[in-house]
Amino acid sequence: MEENVEGYAAYTATPLAIAGQWPRELRGYADKNGITFPLLVDKTRSVIKSYGVYHWLSLEAYNIARPSTFIIDKAGVIRYMYIGTHQFDLAKQTEILESLKAVAGR
Repeated sequence: MEENVEGYAAYTATPLAIAGQWPRELRGYADKNGITFPLLVDKTRSVIKSYGVYHWLSLEAYNIARPSTFIIDKAGVIRYMYIGTHQFDLAKQTEILESLKAVAGR
């Protein structure tokens, strides 16, 4: 997502990430990878569970969220949703940008 922050801004969209990790771990990840967008901590995993992306156990990890992307408009309506099937299954950035364009009505 970091490499597309400017592309999101063209549609007045603000990327953010929600992670079911401890703040210290998340801060270290952000610093190491040069993340400039907001990273939110969900230690209790309540937000992750409410969006239906909580994943308790798999061969690759446990007690985490599936990689997911949501585009939520100003009224709070989900306009785009992608939920990965495994930890490396991410939404395509071109698809995200096209969805932002459609939401913006451009």
